[in-house]
Amino acid sequence: MRAPDESFGFGDDGDAELEADDEAPSSASGRSAAWAKLVAALRLGFGVALVVGTAVSVAYSVRHYALSSPRFSVQEVNLQGGKRVSPEQARDQAGVVLGGNIFALDTALCERKLLENPWISQARVTRDLPRSLRIEIKEREPAALAVFAERLYLVTAEGEPFKELSPGDPADFPLITGVSIDGISRDRARELDRVREGLEVLELYGRVPLSKSQPAQEVHLADAGDVVLTAGKEGITFELGRDGYRRKLLMGEQVVGEMRRKGRSPGIVFLDNTAHPERVVVRMR
Repeated sequence: MRAPDESFGFGDDGDAELEADDEAPSSASGRSAAWAKLVAALRLGFGVALVVGTAVSVAYSVRHYALSSPRFSVQEVNLQGGKRVSPEQARDQAGVVLGGNIFALDTALCERKLLENPWISQARVTRDLPRSLRIEIKEREPAALAVFAERLYLVTAEGEPFKELSPGDPADFPLITGVSIDGISRDRARELDRVREGLEVLELYGRVPLSKSQPAQEVHLADAGDVVLTAGKEGITFELGRDGYRRKLLMGEQVVGEMRRKGRSPGIVFLDNTAHPERVVVRMR
């Protein structure tokens, strides 16, 4: 007699149990790898923290040494480009104290202080370690004196009035008159253009040989736009009108030369005849 067949059923639970048993070793190895990564990260973090801490400590020590060591005290200030500003004046203007720490100086602040001096148009302050400071400046050069509201101002060749004339300032310059404070208030650009026109006349006259014996004394800028030049100790006046200054100045020189050869002294030379620009009228003294 044949024995009955036996059947075995494997449901979902059995499969799950078998799968769980298969995955157990894999989970354990994953946890080990994670711990290893964590430990490595902590070691790296502690290492970085140690390096950063050491660097900060070294930086603080270096900074403290640089700011406190007598080795870096300012002992010398060298000035370059100064003609009217002395090294002592530049040092005081910049706020530099001999014996002070060179790293504690704010060089940008020193430059701003230097520019408060009207003579100085550009300034640069640099450190020459360990104990020297270099100050480089560019000074304004006056070309004339201009009268504003009955006060004298030094004027650059570009027409910039930069400083009221003070005792001790150079004053041997031609005078520009006719510019008003009211005019500057209404139209500053126009008035400064008029100053530049006066400077142009002075420059052109300086190229004429007559200027050597009869140096320019004053350029007057009339409200109507006419320009009048006065030259020499005798005060020869050249009425120049509004334009063509170079040609008129050469004509004026020729006329003055002819008058002097005749033993006569001209007082006013009129060169402003717009209808007949070739004509020159001379009023004798």
